[in-house]
Amino acid sequence: MCNLDRVNEQRNNEENCKECGSSITEEGNSYHHCVNCGMQIKSLAYDTGYKFPSEVKGSRRTNTISDLGSQINNDRSSFTRKLSILQNRISKRKVSYADKIIKEAEMAGVSGIVLLELADLIDAANLRNKLTHNRDGMVGLSTLSEAEDKSQYRRRVYAVAALEILNRTLHPNQVLIIAASWKVHKNDISKGIKVIKKILLSENYNFSSNNLCSADNPSVVRYNELEFHLDFFRDHLSEIIDFTSARQIIDCAIEKLSENGEPIGNSFSDNIDGEFRNRTSQRAAMESIVYSMVVLNFNFTLIQSLYAKTPVSGMKWVNSRLGAYRQTLVEGL
Repeated sequence: MCNLDRVNEQRNNEENCKECGSSITEEGNSYHHCVNCGMQIKSLAYDTGYKFPSEVKGSRRTNTISDLGSQINNDRSSFTRKLSILQNRISKRKVSYADKIIKEAEMAGVSGIVLLELADLIDAANLRNKLTHNRDGMVGLSTLSEAEDKSQYRRRVYAVAALEILNRTLHPNQVLIIAASWKVHKNDISKGIKVIKKILLSENYNFSSNNLCSADNPSVVRYNELEFHLDFFRDHLSEIIDFTSARQIIDCAIEKLSENGEPIGNSFSDNIDGEFRNRTSQRAAMESIVYSMVVLNFNFTLIQSLYAKTPVSGMKWVNSRLGAYRQTLVEGL
């Protein structure tokens, strides 16, 4: 008997029912069953959930995050149309340097309106290939040996720098978390911001700030920014604790800001000369929230959870010095 006959005989023995010898089977929930006597013959293969392209209804667009691709619902809005165009760009096999930077941000979790704003900013900065050809030294490159790793690090520096610029113009994002996960050196981020801003200013690029900074009165601008950041932090607080407590914390934070001359709450002074006078609106909002949570006796873990979700530059002390901060507050009362 040849080898092929042996294989066929073995396969037939496996597929035939050992109880009655029948070769007719049907597929159950987890086994092939004998139609004649109902005995289990062979277990079904695992269901991976994968669908072949021919099984997917409608057009399909692949991306670099998932080999199975993703779907953008076409609701005829300009937002989804722009997202579709951007995803098509960065899904090509051969992409431009600007698209490679945008792709790094997308793979780090940047999406939606922030990704579109990032794409506009990077496109403008690299309009004349000034980012592509920039070869300024970077601190983080000294730890890398492979050429591709160095190239990726440079792209990530520009992505983080662009995200930080957006963060400063009231487009909140996870720039600090992304920078930490990529291990981008802070000096490289500062240099990247300067490079991008210098290019954009030379191109007369218009930095949009969610229409909150268009007022001529600095107090109105400050008020709009504080309101924006307080609302943003309140939404994240509501995910950690209940909405009522989040509202209580924000009300206490507004009172703290108001007492220090900030143009919010019961005070609307043109002179910002209080505790937060040298703070950005984002940091002033976060510091007032931390103060409120300490005064209202919220657990340190909750404060650190909020900071982990929405880190603010210059406030790493939240992770290690909350006890000393509380003691200082107690002594000052």
